[in-house]
Amino acid sequence: MTKLLQTILFISCFCLCTRTGHAQMVDFCGEAVPLERDFVSFRLMDVIKWHLRHQNFLPLLKAKSEQYFPLIVPILKQYQIPEDFKYLPVVESGFTNATSPVGAQGVWQLMPGTAAELGLVVNNGYDERNHLIKATQAACVLIRKLYSQLQSWTLVAAAYNAGAGNISRNIRRQGSKDYYQLVLNNETAQYIYKIIAVKQLFESPELYLPGFGYNVFSKNTTNGSVFASTPAPEGEAAFKSIRITVGKNIQQAPALIYSATLQHNTSFADGQLVSIKLMDDLQADGVYISRNTSISGRGWLVSNRVYVDLGFGNTVVLCDNEGKKGVPLAQLKEGGTVRLIKAEGPKKV
Repeated sequence: MTKLLQTILFISCFCLCTRTGHAQMVDFCGEAVPLERDFVSFRLMDVIKWHLRHQNFLPLLKAKSEQYFPLIVPILKQYQIPEDFKYLPVVESGFTNATSPVGAQGVWQLMPGTAAELGLVVNNGYDERNHLIKATQAACVLIRKLYSQLQSWTLVAAAYNAGAGNISRNIRRQGSKDYYQLVLNNETAQYIYKIIAVKQLFESPELYLPGFGYNVFSKNTTNGSVFASTPAPEGEAAFKSIRITVGKNIQQAPALIYSATLQHNTSFADGQLVSIKLMDDLQADGVYISRNTSISGRGWLVSNRVYVDLGFGNTVVLCDNEGKKGVPLAQLKEGGTVRLIKAEGPKKV
């Protein structure tokens, strides 16, 4: 294949892919969120929009969470609890030792009686709910107990908020074990959506960037939705949709990893093109691109990381050498090796 033909095919693919939606699975602990139900997708988008109206605190909250996650994730794994439960204390307390109006305290917001039952010391002189490691271990014991009763991580998270008795009574009364169908008190009805919203904003911020999906973290606001194709109001840019993969239990198939070199850019500004030189042959969306070819995409800055739309419908993602999405701004200015990770897509099991 001639270099000219490769270039023509690549440009054609780029133009096509930037107009298509992004394949995205939204889940909690591997349990898919049923976004094919309009009321679920609308409610989740409302919660995400709420967070984004207060987006000034998001970088600070994410930075604080990244200090605590390395401490609590190993404990979750020790108790065989899915890593997504690390988002519960983000929603519960923002990783502060706050005290709620009803007396819950610590990053996991444990009630005094519950904490005592879990073996924590709670008295006027000393309160182990404020001890991160001990409180996390106690919360894990509670989460495992809830899972043995409910057999659904989504219901476990709901029960963490409302209590196992309340969730079990509603299941019996309403004849459904589907959290998204249950009629619950307002706080618990919003609880899972809050967790998923934070997870989305922390793990997939590129989907909420201009040029990727919903126009957030940006300099202006819009009313677009990433979950449905909606005609854009006059004067506003159209938004891509996200293709939702539906299934009760879904796992991500192994990703393909390609080596690349980031071309240094000492004067990067938000929205500029970022150039990358391939060190491996890459095949995506039916297009073959040989090694040593330079490709580029528009970059956007979020929390001091640059996310780049490479034009493959978000199936090929620019990552640093640790596999984390985006690259630090400092690395963009210095250049160096990076990874391109191509998701093979979710599979139903």
